[in-house]
Amino acid sequence: MRFLLVGHPGHKRVLFFQEALARVGLSPATLCSYQALLAGAELPSEPFAVLRIDSPGQNFDVEKGLIAAGAEIEDDEWGSARIDASAARSLLFDKGRIFYPRQWYLGFRALLARCSTLPNPVMNHPDEIAQMFDKRLCHALCEANDVPVPPSLGPIKGYEQLRTRMAESGHTQVFIKLACGSSASGVVAYGLERAGEFAFTSTEQVGERFYNSRRIRRYTKHTQIAPIVDFICGEGAQVEAWFPKAAFQGKPFDLRVLVIAGQARHLVLRLGRSPMTNLHLGNMRGDVPALLARIGQGAWQKMQRSCEAAAMLFPRSLYCGVDLLVAPNFQDHAILEINAFGDLLPGITWQGRDSYSSELDALLERGAR
Repeated sequence: MRFLLVGHPGHKRVLFFQEALARVGLSPATLCSYQALLAGAELPSEPFAVLRIDSPGQNFDVEKGLIAAGAEIEDDEWGSARIDASAARSLLFDKGRIFYPRQWYLGFRALLARCSTLPNPVMNHPDEIAQMFDKRLCHALCEANDVPVPPSLGPIKGYEQLRTRMAESGHTQVFIKLACGSSASGVVAYGLERAGEFAFTSTEQVGERFYNSRRIRRYTKHTQIAPIVDFICGEGAQVEAWFPKAAFQGKPFDLRVLVIAGQARHLVLRLGRSPMTNLHLGNMRGDVPALLARIGQGAWQKMQRSCEAAAMLFPRSLYCGVDLLVAPNFQDHAILEINAFGDLLPGITWQGRDSYSSELDALLERGAR
């Protein structure tokens, strides 16, 4: 079995996957970089090689290229900022700045569409990667298939409509997420209280620009909150009820569950210091066996089945990372997100195997799709 890998040369995701191939006795994957594809290169002609597409993140040249690739694509998203291809390629690095997220997604989706025309078997199908990257679509698919998710407030154009919709629905606390964002970029936990309103977010406004950082801020002023909400909603947002999270080891938490070949396997317990539990924000991993003992076998089996049901909504994909919320009663739960690139879990094993080796084991057992 041979592999064709789309990713960033030298990135840890690529290196870890190549190491996993060596561990199971397979040849190194042929690597095609995102930069080469965006420059017009074709994927190497290896029609029987299994295609793996890894994350395009953490490379500013690729970010600019994807924004440029989305410049001429028509889109019905209201209010999203647009830039022409030449200007996109000329963007200067500005640490943390959120550059044209909707246009970036359009470019990424177009590149994935190119990959979907290949005859190769795949690990995760390019069309389904594009679908998993859209939080609104994932939520709608889960809801239509009885996978538990927080209630959605529907399309929201901005701050004023958000307040109106919250009053109509009776929800006093919501999560606002960039529909096609990642790593907590463009996520706001917003709530109303007697004294007014508040928002937790890693998004910061500087002049007319918006930045994502590793620092969670708590805003309480309308003048601070409204522009951020307007920006995120203008780029397309998933807005849903803010369900309380259970606390464990003194901190609110959720779980990243890696589902491979329809089976929930590797687990990461993410202990938060705020409503956002992403590890890159300085949060910590917790004791998974102790948590599972606290949840109990019956409730945990139900949670596993929900994660597996969410993954099965993407039948042409071998794996995905599912973010699972556990309610304060340790019985109820909800699926928060589905991540096509949610398998970067260094140090986390299942039956003695790391995540990439487990994926290869599953692929070898059942044959590539």
